[in-house]
Amino acid sequence: MKLFSRITIVLLAAIISIAWFLPQEKITVYLIGDSTCANKPLDDNPERGWGQLFQNFFTSDVIIENHAVNGRSTKSFRDQGLWQKVYDKLKPGDYVFIQFGHNDSKKTDTTRYAEAHTDYKKNLIRYIEESRSKGAIPVLLTPVNRRKYDEKGNFIDQHADYPVVVREVSAELYAPLIDVHKTSLELFSKLGVENSKKLFIMSVKPDVFKSLPKGREDNTHFTREGAIEVAKMVVEGIKTISLPLEKYLKNDLPFSNVADGKVVALDYFFNHELKKDKDGKEVQFHYTWEDKENSGFYELGNMIENFGAGIYEVPASPKYDELKKVSMYIIVDPDTPKETASPNFMSDSAVVEIEKWVKDGGVLVLFTNDAGNCEFENFNRLSEKFGIHFNEVSRNRLKGTEFYKGKFDKFPGHPIFKGVNSVYLKEISTIKLSSPAEAVFTDGEDVIMAGSKVGDGFVFAVGDPWIYNEYYDNRKLPVEFENYKAAKNLFAWLLEKSKRVR
Repeated sequence: MKLFSRITIVLLAAIISIAWFLPQEKITVYLIGDSTCANKPLDDNPERGWGQLFQNFFTSDVIIENHAVNGRSTKSFRDQGLWQKVYDKLKPGDYVFIQFGHNDSKKTDTTRYAEAHTDYKKNLIRYIEESRSKGAIPVLLTPVNRRKYDEKGNFIDQHADYPVVVREVSAELYAPLIDVHKTSLELFSKLGVENSKKLFIMSVKPDVFKSLPKGREDNTHFTREGAIEVAKMVVEGIKTISLPLEKYLKNDLPFSNVADGKVVALDYFFNHELKKDKDGKEVQFHYTWEDKENSGFYELGNMIENFGAGIYEVPASPKYDELKKVSMYIIVDPDTPKETASPNFMSDSAVVEIEKWVKDGGVLVLFTNDAGNCEFENFNRLSEKFGIHFNEVSRNRLKGTEFYKGKFDKFPGHPIFKGVNSVYLKEISTIKLSSPAEAVFTDGEDVIMAGSKVGDGFVFAVGDPWIYNEYYDNRKLPVEFENYKAAKNLFAWLLEKSKRVR
């Protein structure tokens, strides 16, 4: 009996130990709705949906999947198969945030119209019941208000009975309710005619953003600032109704305006790798703002926007007249013939344009790769203008999970490494310096990071794209590596050196 008890105790201890080290399944929050929530294109675009920013409010234990689509109603979202894609993925413990109403009221459009007290109500009930059938938790959100005031400055509600019906369904089916209609009405009434403009696209002037060259009079869709405010309303709603999700909310929010008026551009020309998406369409990936997979710069772009800067794409060989519209220009991992059939090599004319822009105050960021994975001969024609030569080598080579071979943990007293204990850079090219370049970080005799003050501008260089998604948010790295913290320090430092362009 004693032996049996001992064996039982040992087995239980082993099971508990295994469970402790197994990754915990994350909670997924699915957002379904219309354009006020939907993801928007990133390239120099002032418009954002609140759902696009929602992930910023949560710890890594929660995944936000934003399935909201422009122009959809409770009817068209289902009819077009968008709900089926969400429904098929639902599992017990997931959440479904349901927010419609802007397009259900369009009586002249039979593909979208759903009368408030009949079809709209039935559609909401069906979303709730089907979510619950999969063990998911449906949460109703009333539609956010459009911006409209009368001649005396009083706010005008334009949603008729749609918010009323959402509240009715919540009460009848005991579904959690976040009343964004009520809180947005209160905020927009308080802000008034002028102060509310900054939250909406109607505040965008012509000839500022390349996505809206003529500006736009739009009192429905949000600027990034407006989307943040609406996302905050949803978060406060989570707290008000004490959803279990509350325990996964971050204590500190990442948003600031320290880089307001500054724009960070990313090269899409010298790095131009293509793949086919699920629909068979060729799309660019690998170190792009849009790429959310391991290989992308989506997380970096989000961080830069959280500083208050805009993000921008340069899809062609850079010209001075375009570069002068941006504060910072990042070129990462120029293509080799192995990666791209007809790579765009750095040309003499491109070198002239970029050098002129740097001397006039631009901040240039160069991320290469190691030998065999990056084009060096032509690219060094640019970097050598600033005293920086990338050596065609491969330092810190490793296999699989030999993370220790890419570890750096002895740093100089530089702003990049403030509060950072270790970072991970694998298979990197080292740097050879000449005037005016100086080392930022060395390891032994190897220069790992460098900087160069040229004219009114600055150049930063490192031989690895070390802050793409899989290393930035530790989805592939042990938590001891703090690439995220170092990246945040790096861009805070570089943005401080950058000039305002709008």
